[in-house]
Formats: sequence, structure tokens, C-alpha cells
Amino acid sequence: MVTQCEIARETGLDVSSVNKILNRRSGPVFRSDTVRKVFKAARDLGYDLDRLKHHHRRIHPRRPVAVETDLAIYRKDGNLFDRGSAKITDLSLGGALVSDVSLPQGAFPLDPFIVRLNPRTRPLNEVELKGEIVRMEMNGRVKFGVRFLPMEKEDLRSLEKAIER
Repeated sequence: MVTQCEIARETGLDVSSVNKILNRRSGPVFRSDTVRKVFKAARDLGYDLDRLKHHHRRIHPRRPVAVETDLAIYRKDGNLFDRGSAKITDLSLGGALVSDVSLPQGAFPLDPFIVRLNPRTRPLNEVELKGEIVRMEMNGRVKFGVRFLPMEKEDLRSLEKAIER
């Protein structure tokens, strides 16, 4: 596996400069020919460019909320895996941050699965939010981020209203 040290040796730069260029970090501005030279050397040496950090750009603004919700975990084939409760703590049109997860089995399936959130409070109590977990933390209590799957127009309107409040 090719390392950034090898790219630095190949280009005559220090490892820190190579790292900043490959990860597009803020700070010193490098000449465009230097940037091209680093990426060319990385490709030529077989460096795995998929390992690079990609900055997360939020498409929809988040709104802090505290919404109790029923939680259901479904396998990709549609079969119910477990049902419990949770709290939505951040909400946007694209997804939610969910914490205080309580599931009787105390586990998630190993295979891909879908999360369904049914909020208990107005105006979201009529909306079923379906999504996929995009990140998970387990520091004493389970917390995860959900990216919503496409939803019906009425559900989207209800979600927009809830976020505007």
C-alpha cells in the first residue's frame, strides 16, 4: 500500500504538505502545478484516493428538537427485526440525529436495514420517517444519524412545517 511518505519522496515535498494537498485542508495555499504534481504522483504510485477525507457538506439546515418517537428496525426484505423507542434531537429535511434508543433485543441486525421513525408529537405524529443509518456512536448510550429515504409530498410538507417552527 502506497503511503503519503512515498508521495512526498517522489515529489520532493514534506509529508505534511502532501497531506494538506491530498486532503484539501485550509491553511497554506499551494501553487496549482504543485497540487497537480502531488495528485499525479499519487495516481502513478497507486495511492488509494478513496481513503482521502471528504468534507461533509450539509444540504439542509438542522434544527434542534426533542421529539419522542417510536422506532422500528426492518431488514431490507421488509421483515420487522425489532421495535422500540428513541428521541429525535436534530432534524432536517435530509435526516435526523436520534438518541436515547431503547430496543428490547438491544442490538441492530448485521445485514443492511431500514429505520422507521414515527414521532409522537404534532405536527410530525402523522409522518413516518424512513431512512438508513449513516453514522453511529455507542458511548454508554446509542446515538445515530439517519439519512431519510424519499418520502411522500404530504410527509415532506409536514416535515418542512415542523422544521420551520
